[in-house]
Amino acid sequence: MRFVVLDGSQVAGGTINMKNSKGFTLIEVLVAALIIMLGVTGYVTLQSVYIKSDAKTNQRSVAMQLAQEKLEELRSFTAIQAAPGEFAFADIADNAGGTIASGDVDVSLTEDADRVYTFNRTWDVTSQYYVDTDADGQPDSWLNSGDANLPAVLPPWPAQKQVTVTVTWSDPQGESHSVALQASLAPVTQAASYQAINESDNAKASPTVSYTPGLAPDVIAYDLGDNQKVETSKPVPEVTKQGDNTQVQFETVKYIELPDDVTKLEQEDFLTVDCECKIAGTGSGATPHMTILVDGELMVQPGEMISKTTGVPASDKQPALCTQCCRDHHDTVTMVSNEEHYRAEDGAPHKHYLNDGAGNFSLASSVGDAYNEACRFKRVNGLFQLYPDWQLLDIIEFDDQYLFGDGKLSAYTNYTESLISKRIQGLTSPAKPADRDITVAPGAYQMIARGVYLDRMKSEHKQQVLDKIADGDESWKAITPFYDINLTLLANWSTQVPEVASITQETIQTLVDPANNYYGTYSRGRLEALSQGTSTVAVNAYPHNAGITGGKALSPVEYSGVIIDNSVTVEVDPKTAIEKYWGIIGDINCTLVVGGATQACELNNNKKADYVDLATMQITASPEHFACTITIPKGNATPFFSCDDVSEKWTGSLTFTFSKPDYGVTMQIQYPDNSVVESNQLTLSEGLSATSNREYNLILTLTK
Repeated sequence: MRFVVLDGSQVAGGTINMKNSKGFTLIEVLVAALIIMLGVTGYVTLQSVYIKSDAKTNQRSVAMQLAQEKLEELRSFTAIQAAPGEFAFADIADNAGGTIASGDVDVSLTEDADRVYTFNRTWDVTSQYYVDTDADGQPDSWLNSGDANLPAVLPPWPAQKQVTVTVTWSDPQGESHSVALQASLAPVTQAASYQAINESDNAKASPTVSYTPGLAPDVIAYDLGDNQKVETSKPVPEVTKQGDNTQVQFETVKYIELPDDVTKLEQEDFLTVDCECKIAGTGSGATPHMTILVDGELMVQPGEMISKTTGVPASDKQPALCTQCCRDHHDTVTMVSNEEHYRAEDGAPHKHYLNDGAGNFSLASSVGDAYNEACRFKRVNGLFQLYPDWQLLDIIEFDDQYLFGDGKLSAYTNYTESLISKRIQGLTSPAKPADRDITVAPGAYQMIARGVYLDRMKSEHKQQVLDKIADGDESWKAITPFYDINLTLLANWSTQVPEVASITQETIQTLVDPANNYYGTYSRGRLEALSQGTSTVAVNAYPHNAGITGGKALSPVEYSGVIIDNSVTVEVDPKTAIEKYWGIIGDINCTLVVGGATQACELNNNKKADYVDLATMQITASPEHFACTITIPKGNATPFFSCDDVSEKWTGSLTFTFSKPDYGVTMQIQYPDNSVVESNQLTLSEGLSATSNREYNLILTLTK
């Protein structure tokens, strides 16, 4: 049967003219109807998925607010000991403390006003004491209340209380969900705590804050469009060493830069810590908080508590965040498929290993098995929350004067932005700037290593970035979570020909003054040009969290995936073939003897009576053909003197002059044969044939 739509021209003498008829067959109509039905069904299904996803996000947001509300209240105690009419630190216990009670809370969401969701809020409190466990008279470990190693007599209140607020609920499909927030509460009221005041609601509502951008080569700013820029706020990350554990912390700042004003818009605080853990078995652990894109803005999606493999710290002598790190830093197949995981390896949940330090790994798979771990945290609403692992795209090296050259900074940021863009697109990485080789005279020079990191993005987030890149829209950078970090003191350095040029690789320590003298506590990347010739400088870092802490690789995959830059060549040129010039670099070993007791000199704290100001020391060369300088690093690193441009033909003496009121001064010179002569003059009877690196040293003794 055929249905025909007619017009007047198609009817002639009562007969339908079929030759020019126009219309649709029944089959065509049915096919069209089927296509429309399938399209509408798909649209309705898609809308349903979006609605469910949006509702789940909103429910999780409410749960986070309920947990945060309770934590804020628990922080607001006004007394330490229990007192009538006051909320005291002593009142805080499991599901106790404050006026907000534990139990069910009914909430109506604005987009689903006809439905009431029930959230259940509870909290657990663990009292912790910092005590002496090795009988040396100094506290060294955090122990929980009830631990068998606690002393018989405890203080009147614990040093801190570890609080975990958990909120659980069921979604419309009947699935159970939960979120948990943790905090450490010290027995200090908000009125007496600078930190507490600045984490209060009043502080969060503070006026706009002016910001002073940093300077290259230690701080690199990126243009995000609309006069907005982003950069790390400090020259190097803050490094804290606690026993065998390393904590590395830094901030990134987004700011708007106008001709007469620079205003901070947003600050992100990150902390990365390495830990020693052991498998605890199946339990309740959190998925990571993550950066997601919502309505064109980068937002934080909270993690949730699920059942999975968990861990515990292998010892108590570790940073407090290791408890959360060991417990939560485990993935499941579902987490990987949902793109809500910490780190996937070969497309599967990452495994855990014990690294012996020589590249040998033992798989930790059974309860009690020990393993190495490193975790990345971000501060969210005042609390550090576990985040997906760092992802290093590339590491690049250059000397500390490179970015001051004409066009060098622009060339560097063009390279890093191209690197990020191409990696997102799945294209081959661009070539590094090719003009970083250096020719130097003998002496000491600081090298810089920078790491470019890109956070893993969910598929829909990544697609929106790709769309902007494809359209040539430079604002793709504003919705891309990337980071440019100074890794100089955390990466691993070496040179191809150490006899020509060596490079420092000192043990990582706590940085005493990361804001002002950031290369002073311990040295990495200080190139020491020694003799004529050519060498290659190499720097490397592991691609994930271990690369930030400078620790051991966490798995065979990470170990084999180390990222290296060995593209800088250094040529040591002693100026001319007729007359060569070298350097003299020597340590200054300073000791203080007071009342017969010997101690190291206090070189950095000028408020102490026994402070020794080595900067007042004079070094005079005779004959006077060059100058010498003194470097006093922060912390416990050894001070040193350095004389540059010393001709191979120069012979003579260096005279050291120094005094300190009320102290007798004795100087000794240590020579290359390790002989020590009491004198304030270092004498060279023969000219140098290469840079003298710590072969001539000064021993300074002050006696009172």
